[in-house]
Amino acid sequence: MIATVAGGEPITRDGARAAARHELSKGIYHRDDEPWPLRVFNAVQRWLGHLIDSVSRHAPGGGTGALALLLAAIALVAFVWWRVGFVRRTTLAERPVLSDRRRTSADLLRAAEAAAIAGRWDDAVVVRMRALAMTVEERGLVDSRPGRTADELAAEVGSALPVAVDAMRAAAMAFDAVAYGKRPAERGTYDVVVEAADLVDREHRGRRLLVAGSR
Repeated sequence: MIATVAGGEPITRDGARAAARHELSKGIYHRDDEPWPLRVFNAVQRWLGHLIDSVSRHAPGGGTGALALLLAAIALVAFVWWRVGFVRRTTLAERPVLSDRRRTSADLLRAAEAAAIAGRWDDAVVVRMRALAMTVEERGLVDSRPGRTADELAAEVGSALPVAVDAMRAAAMAFDAVAYGKRPAERGTYDVVVEAADLVDREHRGRRLLVAGSR
């Protein structure tokens, strides 16, 4: 399959992969390590597994002692899991969708398409959502505001274009899950963001035509 880039020049699959590797090797696409609460939770899980094995062989007080230890361990795991969930929700809520404003929406769109051609779905999802965010800012659909999260973007675009609110929310969830939740993306995840972008584009163009026709 051969795609084209700006200017009509053909780009082969190998060329797209090379372009994607070059573009996506930049620091802004590197995700942070797992948060420390998640590492703690994983460590507790391993400890609980060892504890259960040990209790089954050497429980003090027989069955009653084993039950008490297991209940204590379960309570500890539940507490850590609650804290991990709280920290991760808080972290996701505060992460901006746009971390670099030096590139235009066209630049980001080319990078997203190159990543998709190369099958790098994680990068394709992240960059395509950022292209969407930059597009709506450039068109004046939302104000240009540093620090805007994906959820905030979805709410603001949905306020301007109510028909797109559900698609934008789905795209925001996909972006957060991949960019900050460490969930692997696939073609379907990328399509969620593309469909939201296409819907926003159609609705925005339609409104402009209506305004032009009413003059």
